[in-house]
Amino acid sequence: MAKLTLDEMLDDVKAREAITEEAQETTEMIHNATEKLIDAAVSGKVTILSDYDADGICSAYILEHTVKAIAPDCDVDVQLNDRRGSYGLSPDLQGEDDRHYIISDMGSNQLPFAREQLGDDVIIIDHHLIEDDAIRNAFVDNTDNNKGLLNPHALHENDEMNAQYCATGLAYRVFQEMPALAQNKSIQPQITEKLENTMAVMAAIGTATDMVDVLDTHSNNREILKDGLRRIDNADEKNLDFVIGNMLARNNIPDGVTAHQLAFNVGAFLNSASRMSEIAGENGAARMYKAITGDESSAKTYRELDFLQEQNTQRKALIGELTTSDEYKAFVQEQRYGNDKDNNIAVYQLPDNVPHAFAGLVAGKLAEATDKAILCVTYEDKTQSYSGSGRNTANNETSLKAFVDSIVAREAEAFGDQQLQMTYGGHSDAIGISALNDITRLEQLVDKFQDDMKQKPLEDRTYLDMKLSDISSQETLAKVMALEPTGTGLQLPSVVVEGKENNRNQLYKRQRPDWKSVRIVDDETKEKFDIADWAYNEKSYPQFEGNRIALVAELGISDYKGIHVELTAKTDRAFSAELEKTHFQEKNHSTPEKDTSSER
Repeated sequence: MAKLTLDEMLDDVKAREAITEEAQETTEMIHNATEKLIDAAVSGKVTILSDYDADGICSAYILEHTVKAIAPDCDVDVQLNDRRGSYGLSPDLQGEDDRHYIISDMGSNQLPFAREQLGDDVIIIDHHLIEDDAIRNAFVDNTDNNKGLLNPHALHENDEMNAQYCATGLAYRVFQEMPALAQNKSIQPQITEKLENTMAVMAAIGTATDMVDVLDTHSNNREILKDGLRRIDNADEKNLDFVIGNMLARNNIPDGVTAHQLAFNVGAFLNSASRMSEIAGENGAARMYKAITGDESSAKTYRELDFLQEQNTQRKALIGELTTSDEYKAFVQEQRYGNDKDNNIAVYQLPDNVPHAFAGLVAGKLAEATDKAILCVTYEDKTQSYSGSGRNTANNETSLKAFVDSIVAREAEAFGDQQLQMTYGGHSDAIGISALNDITRLEQLVDKFQDDMKQKPLEDRTYLDMKLSDISSQETLAKVMALEPTGTGLQLPSVVVEGKENNRNQLYKRQRPDWKSVRIVDDETKEKFDIADWAYNEKSYPQFEGNRIALVAELGISDYKGIHVELTAKTDRAFSAELEKTHFQEKNHSTPEKDTSSER
C-alpha cells in the first residue's frame, strides 16, 4: 500500500489549487441563468421551490436574497419541499400565470413536467445527475428559455470534467455574477457588507453539508469554503445577519471553525427539522426556513430556534436508539465477521414506519461500521411500500448508483421476470429511494450480482506515513489545519497504528461495550495513545506477540479541551484481511484469549 506524508499532501493541494479554474462553459451557463433570474426579479412576482435538506434551504436563502437585492419590492414566495412526500416537484404542483418560478436543488429530471406546470421560462438551478439525454441536451442548449437551465452535470458525459457544485454553490455563483449583469441592464442592486458576508457564510454551510468535492479543479468549491470559514471567524453583530449568527453560536461553532464542524453542527441542525417532519406532523423544512429568515428583533424568532434545537436533540436520541438496537448490532457483527464479511454491499431493513428521513443517517453509520455500501430501507404502512437511502464507502471502487442501475437493468436476465419496482436517484455514492415494492427481490439481486461491487485493492490505497509519536505535535496540528477545508475529495488518509495494547478490558465509555478507547503504547517514546472506537468489538483487535495490535485510524481536529489532532478507529476490511494473513496465517499465530495483563 502507498504511503503519503502531510508535507506531500500540502504540496499536492497547492498544485491543484494552482490549476483550479471554473470552465468558461460553466461560467456561461451561470451567466445565462443569472440574466433570467434578474428578469424574473424585475417582473415583481417570484416563487422559489427548493428541496428540504440543508442544500435546499441554503440555496433558497441565497436565491431569495439575490432577488431582493435586485428588486427590493419583489413579492418572493419561498416553498420548501415537505420531506413526508417524495423527492422532487409535487405531482399536484400548479403554477400561476403572473409569477416566475425558480427551482433549486431538484427539478432537472422533471424538466418537461416543470415547464408544463410552471411555464417554459422556469429557471432550474440544480446539481443532480440527469438521466435523460433529451433533458441533458436542453440544459446544454443555451438558446431562448433554455438559458434558465443551470446544471453543470449536463455538460460532459464524463462527470469528472464537470464542475462539482452543490445547489448552494451554484446559487452563490449566481449571486456573485449578478451585480455586473444587473448593471448592464441599468439596475443597481442593493448589496451591503452584511449581505455579502451572510451570503458567503450560507454558501459555505451548504457546500460543506452537501459533501461535494472540496478539491474539485473545475469549480470554486474550495474558495467558497475558505472564504465562508474566514468570514465566520471575523463575524460580529454588525457585519453578519444576526439570526444566522445566532444559529452559528447555538450550534457551537468555535474560532478556527473547520468545514467538518460547519457541516456536522450547523448543517445537521438545518437538516434536522425536515427529518422530524413525520414525527412532528408538519413541514419541518418550511418551519426551519421561516425561523432563520425571521425578524431579528422579535423574541418569537429565537423561541422558534430554541424549539428547533430541542427537536434536533430528540432526533439525535432517536438515531441513537436505532443504532444501539440488538438488530443493528447483530447486523454489524454479521457484516464484519459472519458469512457476509467478504461482501462489499448489504441491504439493511429498519423497523416498519421509521421515518424514511432517518435511513440516510443510519446507512451512513452502517457504511462506516462495516466498510461496505449499504442500502437502508423501511416499510411504510401508509404507502404500502419501502423507502430509504443508500450510502457507499470510500473503499469501494464501484459507484453505488452504477451498481444499482446495473442490477435493476439485469433483473430479467437473473430471474426471467421483472417484479422489482424501484424509484431512486441522487449522486454516484449517495442515493435516495422514494419507492420500493419488494425488498426480497432487491436482496436477491444484490446477492446475485454481489461480485460486481468491487472494493479498491489494498495496494491501490494510500495511507498516511506518520509516526504515532508525531500525532500530538503542534507541527502536525499546523499541517492538518493548513489542509483545511477537508472533506470529500480531500480527506486525510488513514494512518496505520501498531503497538502494545494496554487496558483491553477497561476504558469503556458510558458503560457501553461498543464505545471504547483502545490504548496503545508507542514503541519509541513509550507514550500512551487513546484511540476512540465507536463500534468496538474485540474481534477487530487480534493480538500478536507481546500483546501487540495493529489498526487503521482516521485523523481529525477536536476542540475539546483545546484544539488538537485526535485519532478515531476505522473499519478497514482489506487491512484486517491482510493483517490476518501476515500475522496469523503465515506466522502460524493464533488470537489469544482476553488479555489479563492490563494495567490497573
